[in-house]
Amino acid sequence: MKVTLSKAITAHGEEVKELDLREPTGKDVQEIGFPYLIVIANDEQAIQIQVKTVGRYVSRLAGIPPSSVDQLSAGDLNTLTGAVMSFFGVEATV
Repeated sequence: MKVTLSKAITAHGEEVKELDLREPTGKDVQEIGFPYLIVIANDEQAIQIQVKTVGRYVSRLAGIPPSSVDQLSAGDLNTLTGAVMSFFGVEATV
C-alpha cells in the first residue's frame, strides 16, 4: 500500500516522499502485537489505537528506521495509522 507524505522525511540518508507498506505477517503481529485495544465500558465496545505500536508497524512495514517515523508530520502519522489499521480490518477515525 503506497502512502504519499505531505512532508518529506529522511530515511537511510535519503529524502522520502512516499512510503510503501507491505501487508503484515503473522510473525509481525506476534512480535509487535495488535495496534489497538478493545475497551468495554458500560456495555459499549470501543477501539483504542496504540500509536506507539502503529509507529513500530510503520517502521517495519515500510522498511524505515524508527527515527524516520519520528520525523512524520502529525497529519502523515494519522494517514499512516489509518493505513496500518486497515490491514487489521479496523477503520481508524480520529
